[in-house]
Amino acid sequence: MEEKKTLLEIKDLEVIYQTDEATVHAVNRINFSLNEKETIGLVGETGAGKTTTALTVLRLLPERTGRIKGGQVLFRGENLLDKSVAEMRRVRGAEISIIFQDPMTALNPALTVGDQVLESLEIHNTAGKSRQELNARVDELFNLVGIPAERKTEYPHQFSGGMKQRIVIAIALACAPQLLIADEPTTALDVTIQAQVLKLMENLKEELGTSMIIITHDLGVVAETCDKVAIMYAGEIVETGTAEDIFNGKEHHPYTVGLFNAIPNLDEKEERLRPIDGLMPDPANLPKGCKFGPRCPHFTEACGIEMPYIYKEKEHRIMCNLFKKEAADE
Repeated sequence: MEEKKTLLEIKDLEVIYQTDEATVHAVNRINFSLNEKETIGLVGETGAGKTTTALTVLRLLPERTGRIKGGQVLFRGENLLDKSVAEMRRVRGAEISIIFQDPMTALNPALTVGDQVLESLEIHNTAGKSRQELNARVDELFNLVGIPAERKTEYPHQFSGGMKQRIVIAIALACAPQLLIADEPTTALDVTIQAQVLKLMENLKEELGTSMIIITHDLGVVAETCDKVAIMYAGEIVETGTAEDIFNGKEHHPYTVGLFNAIPNLDEKEERLRPIDGLMPDPANLPKGCKFGPRCPHFTEACGIEMPYIYKEKEHRIMCNLFKKEAADE
């Protein structure tokens, strides 16, 4: 069996947004790793810190407010946080690419879609390829994502939402990156187009051997595409493990249980959805101890004082004091 090589490793990453009014604690000392040719899903509600994590990997945080307080982002063993602006420009697009959440705003309405795919190839044309070779690569990318190459001279407004998303994927894949970050790639699409885009991404992963980070709040997307899963809440990873651990394991964080309970069950039509009570805490004023405590049905006085116990079983990690009690009983 071929040994898996680690492509990306995030260690104790901490990110804040500093404004005149408050300090927003967006990402709070998270850890996870991704091997070559693997896909990890970052799952959680809006405001959990998923997109901030992705933007930190690419060093695209807002200049005025975003601050990396600590930690490391190791890509092939090199800390991206130590690289200069010029070095990161060479990494973005060529080695790490991102599919942004909204294809409507990711594309320039004043340029043809072909020119927008070509731009990435021109920026990273280190091999000195001719214009003809680059245009041939554009045609190849359009065919790869299921759009006729003849349409490359058209403008974004001439395409449907699903086709715009395919074009954004073509831009992201132009230079065959080793890591692809997909930020809610199917949120703005209807169910049928969602399935097509997910199938396309899965096929491209197999063909190109690309590792992926998929950011989503949809556990159905995760089940279809991911090898690993990290459940994020209030800037922390409260549970992580293989897809098997998350979907078939016996032990789960109460927040993960809440996410599963909120999924519609088509076999039980009369059963109402069970939403998670309460709201995500204010990231500028996070509670002490367990951040999920105020919404947790198992909350105890200790949960509001001390950091949660970390349960470990092979690759499975859960931050919850419930497992501390179980460990003590054993």
